[in-house]
Amino acid sequence: MNIRLEPATESQLKTLMTWLPERRQCLQWGGPQFRYPFTEQTFFEDCRWRELPSHALVNAERELLGFGQYYGRLGRCHLGRLIVSPQHRGAGLGKALVTKLVQQGCSQLDARECSLFVLKDNTPAQKLYKKLGFQEAAYPEPHDWLAGCNYMIAPSENFIA
Repeated sequence: MNIRLEPATESQLKTLMTWLPERRQCLQWGGPQFRYPFTEQTFFEDCRWRELPSHALVNAERELLGFGQYYGRLGRCHLGRLIVSPQHRGAGLGKALVTKLVQQGCSQLDARECSLFVLKDNTPAQKLYKKLGFQEAAYPEPHDWLAGCNYMIAPSENFIA
């Protein structure tokens, strides 16, 4: 499958909104500060898509397959708001999304490691990240909202083609 990352568009974000019909899904994806139920305006504000590098994973027909963001955090390329289209889960696109984001983000940020937060009860995501070489680590800054999350890091060399 010919897939690539491209900067996310407003239209793609509107599609992404339909992938999160329940509060629990929104919490897993957006974190505890993400407002739910959301409106188009609050969704766009809370995902900070104009402030953070926000990318769509698309196929040759530009069909939206996934979404993710990255930014610098504690000297690492930090990944956030990772999601694969509900219609395309189980096809290896999570691995492709994370790999492409790490490659691009670490290159752009000149980072040798990447990191992410994942809810402790998000078993499918935990399995994927561990398979990709992420390991749980202590987060150096205490925050109440971290109680239900694991902080995971991996060397960027794990993702070099």
